[in-house]
Amino acid sequence: MALDLIRLRPAPQLAAQYSIEKSFVFFENSTTRSVNLYWMDFNGFQQLFQTLKPGAGIKINTYVKHPWIFRDRVTGERMHVKNKDVFWPQVSRIRNAVNASWMSYRKLVAIHLPIRSLRSKCLWAYAEQVFENHKTTLDNLIIPQTLKADLKHILDMIEKHQKLTSASYITQNG
Repeated sequence: MALDLIRLRPAPQLAAQYSIEKSFVFFENSTTRSVNLYWMDFNGFQQLFQTLKPGAGIKINTYVKHPWIFRDRVTGERMHVKNKDVFWPQVSRIRNAVNASWMSYRKLVAIHLPIRSLRSKCLWAYAEQVFENHKTTLDNLIIPQTLKADLKHILDMIEKHQKLTSASYITQNG
């Protein structure tokens, strides 16, 4: 089962690359969760840009070849845009009717929950419910070992995300 992994340093292809082509977007959080927006810097590190509350949006001026990822603020689960977990900005232009020149415009980018299997959805929902007491809860569950292992993996990812975000918060507000 492929579960989303939180990494300190993502694969190199997720690093921003030099570009002069501007992209104007409006990120809208269409979920019921608070979502962290991360710009992937030139070294492949996630740079927290903003946290969007449910239904909130923000105008961003970015560049083509500058990837963005989105994570649930609490669990670190990757959110999606157009069913993909990485957003690559594009140039959006329309033709000006007056002088036939091309004009850039701001494109709406809706952030949404990933499409998951029922099994995965249930594991994530259960993990969120038991996270506070997961050390004792996990040991007492009478479920198949494969489910227990996948649940442990999700709980470990949530724990790692919370440690990373609290360490980042302490560093920034120190």
